[in-house]
Amino acid sequence: MDELIASLILSLIFTEALECGFAWGQKKRGKALLLCALVNLITNPPVVLLSQLLGGGWLLIAGLELAVVATEGLLYRYSGLYTYPFRFSLFANVLSFCFGLVANQLT
Repeated sequence: MDELIASLILSLIFTEALECGFAWGQKKRGKALLLCALVNLITNPPVVLLSQLLGGGWLLIAGLELAVVATEGLLYRYSGLYTYPFRFSLFANVLSFCFGLVANQLT
């Protein structure tokens, strides 16, 4: 159980850093940057938890990641703070997903 909690915390920290860093690089500031952090706080823990509890697998992970891109894209779109919300969500999530793949291979 401690390993699961550590995994959830580490994943959230890296996701927040990478995706908010990406948002910063896209000139998102203020409310838009805060929204990025909140959206990841909402979507990251359930995805990591479900992935670990259900044993991972590429099909499950792909489905979860697509659901995250869609959910985050809708939240960004609804906020009106992002010009291309679904593209932003896709690129930010590809970045953090690829980082996660590399990090998992190194551990």
